[in-house]
Amino acid sequence: MSASVTRRPILLTAAACAAVAVTALGPASGAFAAAPAHGATEGAQARPEAGGGAYVRTVKLADGVSVVKVYRVGPGHYRADGFFDDGRPFGSIEATPAEPCDAGNVNGMIIALSSKGEVASWFAKARPTGPHNETLADGKTVARVTELGDQHYRAVLVGQDGRTLGTMEVDGEAKFRAAVKVGSLWAVLETDGGVTSHVAR
Repeated sequence: MSASVTRRPILLTAAACAAVAVTALGPASGAFAAAPAHGATEGAQARPEAGGGAYVRTVKLADGVSVVKVYRVGPGHYRADGFFDDGRPFGSIEATPAEPCDAGNVNGMIIALSSKGEVASWFAKARPTGPHNETLADGKTVARVTELGDQHYRAVLVGQDGRTLGTMEVDGEAKFRAAVKVGSLWAVLETDGGVTSHVAR
């Protein structure tokens, strides 16, 4: 439920995350965008103890069976390690003061983490890609996506009053995924220009 620190195979704040461009871990650094399907294995997998930190809690994800274990690594620095229902790890994401939100994609399930230790997860729906404008999950925030180059996109989140609420930018594998949280709204930008969003309940 910008995903810099040492990278591992990865999962996937109101004001703290707003207006900050954040990049989640990409495949080269182990982002779980490329996580193997359930029942498969792929590459070396990180164990929770590998990243250190104090255990905070376990959060069940949107699929109802997978979980992330959340660790506090330091002030404003959290890590979430993901596990399938059979206990196999599928990676981790980290949010830091420099990158207050991080996110990953496990077979269409988005997992996001903030530097306050907040976790959200949801299933991405079919959505526009490339340059476009779209209204996000809260029904009022608009993402204005522009193309800057090959797999290089910027999304500016704009409120009803025209104010910029947050900015995300991705650039191929160097910045594979970007995440931001504004109030209860989470948004994630990927390298096809697609934006997926979710309102935390």
